[in-house]
Amino acid sequence: MDWNEAIALLHGADWKHAKIGLDRMKALMSALGNPQKKLRFIHIAGTNGKGSTCSMVRSILTEAGFKTGLYISPHLFSFNERISVDGTDISDDDLRRISGKVKAAVKDLNEEPTDFELITAMALCYFYEEGCDYVVLEVGMGGRLDATNIIDAPEVAAIMSIGLDHTEVLGDTEELIAAEKAGIIKAGAPLVVLNQKVSVLQVIADKYIEVNGANAEVSALIPFRKDSEYSLEKPLLHCDLTDKTEKMVKSYPDQIVNRFSGRVYLTVTDPEKLIVHSYSLKGEVFSYRSIKNIELPLLGSYQIANAMAAIDIILSLKSRGADIDDEAIKQGLLNARWPGRFELLSGDPVFILDGAHNPNGAEALAESIKVFLPDQKIIFVMGVMKDKDHLEMLKIITPFADSFIAELPYDGRGLNPEELKAEISSIFDGPSFTAPSIKDAVAMAVKRGKELNLPIVCFGSLYQAGEVRKYFLH
Repeated sequence: MDWNEAIALLHGADWKHAKIGLDRMKALMSALGNPQKKLRFIHIAGTNGKGSTCSMVRSILTEAGFKTGLYISPHLFSFNERISVDGTDISDDDLRRISGKVKAAVKDLNEEPTDFELITAMALCYFYEEGCDYVVLEVGMGGRLDATNIIDAPEVAAIMSIGLDHTEVLGDTEELIAAEKAGIIKAGAPLVVLNQKVSVLQVIADKYIEVNGANAEVSALIPFRKDSEYSLEKPLLHCDLTDKTEKMVKSYPDQIVNRFSGRVYLTVTDPEKLIVHSYSLKGEVFSYRSIKNIELPLLGSYQIANAMAAIDIILSLKSRGADIDDEAIKQGLLNARWPGRFELLSGDPVFILDGAHNPNGAEALAESIKVFLPDQKIIFVMGVMKDKDHLEMLKIITPFADSFIAELPYDGRGLNPEELKAEISSIFDGPSFTAPSIKDAVAMAVKRGKELNLPIVCFGSLYQAGEVRKYFLH
């Protein structure tokens, strides 16, 4: 079922979109009997990385024998992908039935819900009907006022990489955006956070203390050296921290784990303690904590960090009584699939699809290019939404470019290819082209890639991922 068909089940084309907030969602879920109150959640927010981590956590829980729901957005091929249980998408028949139930509940409301609120309500009803043991819930936008935040305290909350995106709604600094993401923090719920900046971490830590009370304790970034097996090391306290967090660091000198390229995780296994740790690792086979030789099929240098976050989420669940052994964690990660994230679609020529759609995602893509395509010039296929910071993305990506092919990823919201080409030409001296469709852009890139023996990377928007993948599948 496609988006238009799914939305038509709920309302007509002129359905009004209301302002952001949770009041409509509360009223809607109350009318439906509050099924979310009878479910256990893993709630994951973030600018980038949350989808991959959601997929990994779901895969591990399914492997461990738990019936696990997964709610994501957007979808790549079919609307049904947004709502799934143990890797199986909701059927068209169940979509029609659940949408009828939700539509009936809307009739008595004072204010009409948004599309995303209606779809979220459908998902929560379906997961309850299916008797899910756990539900992995991906935040749509922000966190504090997102429709998914209708839930009570989850089993575990997680905040992944934070960057500048949806700035017109969430704020124009990473710290303001972090404050919105931190809105999913609830009293007593363990927390896992992937962080890039101490200032962002501080916002989240302050929110954690606010929610959990003045007695909540926090430690901050503790870097250390790694050895060949990524085993524990004694800390080297030389971070640029505030006086407050520096004292907290010294309070927890032994709570150290591994480091990943300067990125940081924040983990709460005890609701009264906020523990931050960092990692260093490269490659697709790795060991983390007590779990050895973990194989991860997902490409992208950032996926190791996401996998570590997934493991920390699972370990937090274990600390709350979930029966999940190391083999389930390893097999679950091995089974994890997440299309459109540094995904290799062709070897002749090399064609990689990546969903990077903001500067933070472009930086992660650049790191993966350095690892997997070192010292190579690349043909970029790019389509982007009008509201994204495409110029900043281009500044990050152009150093790797042989050429660009601009296309339109989504009619109406997408940036006109000629406008994108003009922006490319303003900072890039190499050749740039436009294509009348995504399919034509891919075909043009493949032809050029074969002629010049160069790899191709398509990025800029997840909305084009389905069409790109369809080209190669066919």
